Amino acid sequence: MIVSYRFYYSTITKLKYQLSLEEQMTKKTRARRVGKERSKLMSETVAQVAGEEAIPVARYLRDKKNISEFKIADATKYEVSRVRSMLYKLHERNLVTYYRKKDRKKGWYISYWTFNQTGVPHTALSLRKQKIDQLKERLEREEQQDNIFYVCKNLCTRMLFDQAVDFHFKCPECGELVSQLDNSKTITNIKAQLQELEAQ
Repeated sequence: MIVSYRFYYSTITKLKYQLSLEEQMTKKTRARRVGKERSKLMSETVAQVAGEEAIPVARYLRDKKNISEFKIADATKYEVSRVRSMLYKLHERNLVTYYRKKDRKKGWYISYWTFNQTGVPHTALSLRKQKIDQLKERLEREEQQDNIFYVCKNLCTRMLFDQAVDFHFKCPECGELVSQLDNSKTITNIKAQLQELEAQ
């Protein structure tokens, strides 16, 4: 009986140890997953606001405070004017903050930038709402009975009936005849995009 009790006790101890390890691993895994999701949200939001090329700038700034635009330009290998342009776009959406300080030697004003991590979810939400509103407006235009669209076989431009009449049913780009467009696939795609955005 003593052997079985020791075996039982050692088995329980091992199981507790394994469970605590698994619990620690799940906490670490959960923390990594949250970190990856935040990083992904930050990258997507920055790309929507200032373009794909602004992602390295935001990543460089993410864990730092009060970094001069010259250091950012050196680290990201962009020109200072280009970095400023990206940072001003990010500042318009409250993704970065800055303060200016006058250089005593040169007399220039130098801006020192900090990434505003708390602004990312709010900006992402407002961008999503804006996209939903745009899609709803476009869906409304597409579904109207009086909006009949015409397009050439090269798909150069899409125009309304009035525009097609003005151009004598010829494409202004390539000169081909335009024909009426069945926009049911466009309507289906817009509805799918709306469902996807509203589900997020």
